[in-house]
Amino acid sequence: MKLKIVQRSGFFICGYAVETNAANSNADVSKLYTDFFNENREKMLMNLSGSKKGYYGLMWYTSEHERYCYMLGLEVSEDNLPPKDTILKAIPPADFAVAEFSGEDDNIKAWTEFFYTAIPAAGYAPDEAHGYYFEYYPESVNGKYELWTPVVRANV
Repeated sequence: MKLKIVQRSGFFICGYAVETNAANSNADVSKLYTDFFNENREKMLMNLSGSKKGYYGLMWYTSEHERYCYMLGLEVSEDNLPPKDTILKAIPPADFAVAEFSGEDDNIKAWTEFFYTAIPAAGYAPDEAHGYYFEYYPESVNGKYELWTPVVRANV
């Protein structure tokens, strides 16, 4: 896995979210994706100011790493009033560890190797204080994707 460190300024993502846990994640996130595309939610987000092509699967913990939210959305400008049932999240600037994967790569396996092996091997640790981790799908949620995790230099 080829890892790169990218410094990124802050940005905004607007989308639809579900709170879940490890046991229910597959079912909850699958339903979120199905509803997003079947109910034409993407079109509503594309009408927001500053919307950009590409899908974000944004994650953040809600209770001591037992529960988390997963949001499917698009990058938009900050001057938007979130549409009904959506959330607008401000993603703070950070140094991110980034790795690319093909659409055939298993997402869970990719996250596990990326988070627990590749990032520490590069001399970094996830920046848990930042709190946001995401998948980025530049073309389609069924195609190639990138994993992004905020990082800090590991104490050696």
